[in-house]
Amino acid sequence: MKRTLVVLAAVAMVLATAGTSFGAFIDFTGGTAYLSGGGTAVPNNSMVWSNVDYYEENGFKLDFIGDVGIIGDYYSAGNDVIHGHWASGNYGTLTSIVVTKLDGTPFDLNYFILTSNTDTGGGADSGNEQTWINASNGYSQLLPTDDWGFAGTNPQIFLGTQFDNVMWFSFTVTNSVDCFGMDNFYIDEPAPGIPAPGSLLLASMGLAGLAKIRRRFA
Repeated sequence: MKRTLVVLAAVAMVLATAGTSFGAFIDFTGGTAYLSGGGTAVPNNSMVWSNVDYYEENGFKLDFIGDVGIIGDYYSAGNDVIHGHWASGNYGTLTSIVVTKLDGTPFDLNYFILTSNTDTGGGADSGNEQTWINASNGYSQLLPTDDWGFAGTNPQIFLGTQFDNVMWFSFTVTNSVDCFGMDNFYIDEPAPGIPAPGSLLLASMGLAGLAKIRRRFA
């Protein structure tokens, strides 16, 4: 009986220590949009809210700084996105967009889709737009320009290791940009239910130790 209790305790310790890392997908549908002046809304691929203070989905918060933002089926394509108008342009006063995890723990940003990054509101980009994605570690990456809306190909932005283990990331501009929009954030890969490689290694080390314990008390 004593040997069994020791083994079970060791198993519990290994499982608790190993843990798992799960993926989060943010597509701006089904979360909660907190509206300027009070009230909330739930995007459903058919409506648009143009007075969003901040938005929460799957444990993450996206905050519009300096102005309200837009969330919903903004391009009338049956698909929810976020959209904002920079202070450097002609339509808004947005100075940054900041994304954080609600529980305050670090995370990895892997991928998102850019839907608009243009200095011509509602039109094609000039190629001169300077919009940046910034990590909490001080790293910044210039984003490609993109025409307004879903016309043409929307760039898929894959991030490197500079965006691993960050506390937040943000978007800012350094020249004249009007319209900016995004969709489909992938955060904290691997996929749900699959332990992270580091967790698997830790678990295997723990199991090896468990085998030693089992032999010792056999």
